[in-house]
Amino acid sequence: MKKQILLMSVLAFALFSCDKDDDNPAIFLEGTYESEFEFAEGNPVYSSEMTFTGSGNVFIESFVTRVDSEERCLTSYSEGTYSLRGEKFSLTLTSSFGPDPAAFDISEGCVPKEQLVSNLNTTNPTQNGTLILDDVNDSFLLGYACNDMLGLMSNCVGPQTYTKVE
Repeated sequence: MKKQILLMSVLAFALFSCDKDDDNPAIFLEGTYESEFEFAEGNPVYSSEMTFTGSGNVFIESFVTRVDSEERCLTSYSEGTYSLRGEKFSLTLTSSFGPDPAAFDISEGCVPKEQLVSNLNTTNPTQNGTLILDDVNDSFLLGYACNDMLGLMSNCVGPQTYTKVE
């Protein structure tokens, strides 16, 4: 009887101790993907490039192209790590740089990269969202939950399509 109880215990442990992540193995992207967004005709065009490595690192650059200009201005850049399991995407930033809010004026032109200042949010460096890859990994749809607590709509633009450029 003791052997049956022991056998049933071991079997129950083996069946219920499997990690849920085993169902969705990690997916690693390689290359640079770009997305463009224009709120309305006649407004600046915003774009973002995400460069992924197979080791789980990511480099993100954000740009703006002003109205009546062909010059793409770097507005921020960030580095960090990412995780993709199924469609669950997690991004943890380790550094982030943007314009100095006290000195930035878009009408004056582009801010040189070396003048961007650290703006990493250390209280919440991880963002969780959904990343849906196409069949051949040439593009994906990336969306985050909208947390528009300040009314800025900065992360409430909805899911964005990124297309592979490199």
